[in-house]
Amino acid sequence: MLSDVLAWATAMLLMITPTISIWKPRTDVPPHEGQLIDMRNGTLRVVTILEAPFTMKEKTADGSYKYTGFCVDMINELSRMLKFDYDLYEVPDRTYGAMTDDGEWSGMVGQLVNDKADIALAAFTITSERERYVDFTERYMDYGIGFLMKRSNKEKQNYFAFLLPFQPVVWACLLAAIFVVAIMLFITSRIRIKLNIANPERDNDRQFNIRNSIWFAYGSLVRKGVEPAPRSLPVRIMAGTWWLFGLIVISTYTANLTAFLTVKRLEQPIRSIDDLAKQTEIAYGIPTGGGLYSFFRSQQGTGTIYELMWNYMNTEPTTFVKGLTGGVERVRQGEFLFMYDTPMLEYLIKKDPNCELMMVGKPFRQLGYGLATQTSNRLSHEISLGILHLKENGKITELRDRWWPKVGCSMDGSESEAAAEGLALDSFVGVYIVVAVGGALAMVAALAEVSWHSYCNNRPNVPTQQEDTNNTVSEQRKLTEEVLRGIDNGTLQILIRKTPPVIDTCPAHNGGPPDIKSDGKFV
Repeated sequence: MLSDVLAWATAMLLMITPTISIWKPRTDVPPHEGQLIDMRNGTLRVVTILEAPFTMKEKTADGSYKYTGFCVDMINELSRMLKFDYDLYEVPDRTYGAMTDDGEWSGMVGQLVNDKADIALAAFTITSERERYVDFTERYMDYGIGFLMKRSNKEKQNYFAFLLPFQPVVWACLLAAIFVVAIMLFITSRIRIKLNIANPERDNDRQFNIRNSIWFAYGSLVRKGVEPAPRSLPVRIMAGTWWLFGLIVISTYTANLTAFLTVKRLEQPIRSIDDLAKQTEIAYGIPTGGGLYSFFRSQQGTGTIYELMWNYMNTEPTTFVKGLTGGVERVRQGEFLFMYDTPMLEYLIKKDPNCELMMVGKPFRQLGYGLATQTSNRLSHEISLGILHLKENGKITELRDRWWPKVGCSMDGSESEAAAEGLALDSFVGVYIVVAVGGALAMVAALAEVSWHSYCNNRPNVPTQQEDTNNTVSEQRKLTEEVLRGIDNGTLQILIRKTPPVIDTCPAHNGGPPDIKSDGKFV
């Protein structure tokens, strides 16, 4: 009986006890700590696409061709590091790869999916759609989608460019400061004169009338010596402060004016993806059969600006171009914006012989480039380790500096240092206009003075009160001289007789007492 109970308990214990599995590490996978796997097991098939400066074809001295570029140098570094050989060939349809309507992949993705290549070497954008069919390596470069346009030869002419260093409110404040300082100089001088503080032998406060004060304030601001020179202490303190203010203003204006006149600023009609989607004057497009094409096509039904742009491009037959070359040719024709990867656009602009291309706006879609391999193998993992090693030791940066020029055409279409020219006459038209207006005003003032003096000289000689006074004084002086001359020569004698006053019985006006003249007569 006891044995039956033990057997039953043992069976129940086995039924409720979970199965415990023991993990054994695999010994067929070599370790990667501190070393890279040796892949000397054959020659890898590498497919690429010609696109400067990543992969280019160069003619050698013997007439043959060889591949050069950023990606070629990178695969050479990886082949030495990972110890493998490769054969490089171009993709037949010259596209990166996109899924067609029948569900097949074109371009380099199709080469990998159909087992015609082991590695896709190019500026290959890593996308989620491609990731489902191929394996991507670690990013070797980050980028965005930029806007390429033809540089406009019509620069915005501003005849009054010399006013640009300061905003209108600053110019208004400077003009107001001139009048305020002039009024303060005038008031200070008048107060000193009124209180009899000024020293006539030393000070010149009387010369600071309102006209001279305004002229002094203006002349001091434009760094020209003007009269009257301040002599009294309060006026000198105010003038010295104004001179310091003028020094700072003129120095700041000169520095900003140099920058505004020597740097050509072009108008950029497109500054962002939103500006591009909202406008209809400038046509825009993308290359067919690439990652950017797949991205816009996948935006149908999302209600975003990308869907709006896709609908626009579908209605215009010239918006879809064949590759980067077709897009650049379309841009050179004018009135067209081409969207593409910024690294290649930067290279093209720097190397443009005519400097007629430029990038506008802010790039969108921050993505990355990687190498692609077939799925379900360790090749992408090993190449990723190699790319990380190249990034850590600075080799990727060195390769970029080698293939992207540091000098060349300006990215934003402005004049580069190498192509800078002297300032043209249109930069100084406004200054000549100001001089012409000043000369015209001076001529008007001169003509007004001439006309006034001519009018005064030609009108009838009607003596004024001042002239009457002067004539009276002159006659009195002559009479006095004749009297003195007669006394001297004896022809004139003076008789002095005192006459008693005579009282008039007529009452004076207003009931007051009668007035008596000096000769004794009533008034």
